[in-house]
Amino acid sequence: MKFVVCSCLLLALPGAAFQVSIAAEAPRDTALIEGRRLARTLLGQRPAANASVSGFIQIRPRGGKTREIPFHSSVMVVGDGEWKTVYETDSIEGTPAVRLTIRHTSNVVAEFMLQDQAAEGSFGEARKLTWDEAFQPFVGSDFRIIDLAYPHSDHLTWPTQRLLGRDIRRGQSCHELESVNPTPARSGFAKVISWIDIDTGGPLEITGYDSNNDKILQFSPKRFRKVNGEFKVTELHVSNRKTKSRTVLRLEYETAESEADNARESALKAKATAEAP
Repeated sequence: MKFVVCSCLLLALPGAAFQVSIAAEAPRDTALIEGRRLARTLLGQRPAANASVSGFIQIRPRGGKTREIPFHSSVMVVGDGEWKTVYETDSIEGTPAVRLTIRHTSNVVAEFMLQDQAAEGSFGEARKLTWDEAFQPFVGSDFRIIDLAYPHSDHLTWPTQRLLGRDIRRGQSCHELESVNPTPARSGFAKVISWIDIDTGGPLEITGYDSNNDKILQFSPKRFRKVNGEFKVTELHVSNRKTKSRTVLRLEYETAESEADNARESALKAKATAEAP
């Protein structure tokens, strides 16, 4: 059984686009070469088509009240090698809604635009975030804004990329990639280790470490469901070891059956409107 693991954190990129020949156990003198090649391949992933997903961001602070924020995310392909991802949350329990737009180009650096909810309920003017602002938490969760730009989420662009070998995660064969940060003070990570599904190119686990080699943040998909013939992630966990908090993303996909139901409902509404006196 093969999983389609989300990239851009939330939406699946095509597994067929992930084709790279790498030795099962890279010798020490080739680990850096193979690691850089794998990182370039991941950075080169592109969505094949538009897609969308909805769900809830469940934020569990240590000793605090758990919050659930509804959200909707969509990917829109806008040109050759370019796409944008939009994350839009609902206003709930005093937390205003936000709209985050991430623009991906052929460059490996993403651009971030944030819109806050205005008093009348609509979104205000978009504000371009600085690189440092992109490291702030998204709506108070354990996700940093930059994490939502995967594969353009910083660590794959660091100059030192080392292929440690192969491993098993969730029963899948994975490449184990170590990314070493040249400026750890900026992002808080001294290194990041990613376990990448060999067949699909999707991340099965990503863990960030501090300069003492202690885990800080761990990202991992936990639950999967078959949607339109493919197994897709339906629950993502992010654990923050420093704050002892956790964020869970619960994802809901439109199936072919639900799309057909929506089409029938729209047709019935249109018919009722046309027959109304």
